[in-house]
Amino acid sequence: MKPKKNYIRKSFYLTLITLLLLSLLFFLPRITIFDKTMRRVDVLSDILEKDSAGNVLAELMIDSLQGFVDSMAIAGPAPEVVKLDYKDSIPEGMIAIEDFADSTGVHREMDRFYKALDESGSRLVRIAVFGDSYIEGDILTSALRHLLQSEYGGRGVGFVEVSCVSEGFRNTVRNSNSGWEKHHSTDKRGFNSANQSMASSYFIPGPNATFTLTCQNQNYPETLTYADVVSVWYNNTNPLTLSLSLNGGQPQSINTHDNLGIQCFTLPGDSITKASLQASGSGIVYGMTLDGRHGICVDNYSLRGSPGMNLETIPGDFLTAIAKYRPYDLIIYEFGLNVASEKRKDYSNYTERFSKVIQKMKSYLPECSFLVFGASDRSKRGADGRYHTMRGVESLISYQRKMASDNGVAFWNLRDALGGDGAIAELQKQGMAAKDFTHLNFKGGEHIAKLFFDVLQNGKMNYDRRHE
Repeated sequence: MKPKKNYIRKSFYLTLITLLLLSLLFFLPRITIFDKTMRRVDVLSDILEKDSAGNVLAELMIDSLQGFVDSMAIAGPAPEVVKLDYKDSIPEGMIAIEDFADSTGVHREMDRFYKALDESGSRLVRIAVFGDSYIEGDILTSALRHLLQSEYGGRGVGFVEVSCVSEGFRNTVRNSNSGWEKHHSTDKRGFNSANQSMASSYFIPGPNATFTLTCQNQNYPETLTYADVVSVWYNNTNPLTLSLSLNGGQPQSINTHDNLGIQCFTLPGDSITKASLQASGSGIVYGMTLDGRHGICVDNYSLRGSPGMNLETIPGDFLTAIAKYRPYDLIIYEFGLNVASEKRKDYSNYTERFSKVIQKMKSYLPECSFLVFGASDRSKRGADGRYHTMRGVESLISYQRKMASDNGVAFWNLRDALGGDGAIAELQKQGMAAKDFTHLNFKGGEHIAKLFFDVLQNGKMNYDRRHE
C-alpha cells in the first residue's frame, strides 16, 4: 500500500507566493475608471497605522511618492483632445468620404489634411490629383482648385510639365515649348522609367530649347491671372544649362554645375504673369510650378488611358525630392474606368497592384492624407431602353473600396455621389458629359468639383467639432 502524499509543504509555498504577489500589488499606482479612483490592494490594511480620517499612512506615503515621480517626468506636448463619441453630421443626400478610422477611433486618414487647412494662411497646402483622361486638361481639377483657393487662399495652377497631349486645350495656363526631346510613359519605345517625374514624363533639351508658361485671365481670373512663385524642376546628373526670366525680364542663370541630381530652383516675383525657361545640355527638365506664397495649390497629373500602374515605377529619388521640396498634404487617385469591362467581376489583381502604388507613396510621404476616388460611371442602354451602369464598374468600385480599407486610406464613391446607376446618362442630358456616356466636359468637371468641395467642407466641419 502506497503512503499518502503530504501536501502541507506545497500548500505553504502556494500561500506564501500568493501573499507576496498581493503585497507587491500594493505598490502599483492607483487606477481611475470613470472618474472613480480604485483603492489599493492591501492585505495588511487592518493592522497598519492610520490617520484621524482612517487613511492608511503607508498608502498616503506611496501616493505622495507617486506624485513626486510624476512631477519629475519630462513634459511633452499636450495630448490631442478628441471627442471619441462624436458622430459626424452629414447632410441628407451627401455621399461622404469614408475615413476608415483605426481601432482607437482617434486617427482618420483625412485628419492630417483637415489640420493642414488650418495652416493655409501661413504656408502652402499642397494637393496632387492623379488620374486618367477624366481630369485631362485640368477638367475637374481646375474648378476644384478655384473653389479651394477662393476659400483658403492661394493662386497659380501648380505643376505643369514641359509638354503633354492636353497643352493645346488646357484653358488654365498657356504653354509654348520648342527644341525638346520628349518622353512619356505611354511611348512605345525610348522611355526610361528611371528618369520619370510624378507626371510620368521627362524632357531633354536640344541646343536652344525653350519652355514658356503664360498666365491667363479668362478662366478663374481671381486666382490664375498671376502667380507669386515660380519653381523649375530638373535633374543635372548630366550636363545642363538653364536660365529663367520672369515677365520678360533679364534671364537669371540657374546653378546646375554641382551635379546634385533632382533639384527644385525657386524664384519669387511680383505678380508673375509669364515665366520663360531657356535650356541646353543632356540633363533632364521635368517642368515648372506656378504657386502663391501660401494657401492652396493643386497639381494635375493626368495620363490618358492609364489605369494608374505607371505610378508604381516613379523612382524613389524623385519621391524623395517631392518629400523635400513639395511635400503633399493630400493625394487623390482617380483611376479605374480603363480596366472596367462588362463581363469582368474580379479586379483583385488590379487592386493588389495598385496597393503597391499607395504603399510606396505612403512610405515617402507619411504625413500626407491619401484618398481613392471610386470609379465614375460608364453606362450603356439596357433592354428596358434606359441607361444603366456597366456591370463591371459596380464590381470594380467594390474592389476599390476594399483596397482603400485594406491600405488604411480614405475612399469616396464618386458614382454614388453623381446619382448612382446610369448617372452619367443624366449628366449627358444636361450637357455635362460626352455622348460616349463615359467622359466629362469642363461643365461636368465643375459639377463634380462642387460636389467634392462640399464633401471636403463637411469633413472639415466634423473634424473641427471632434477637436474643439
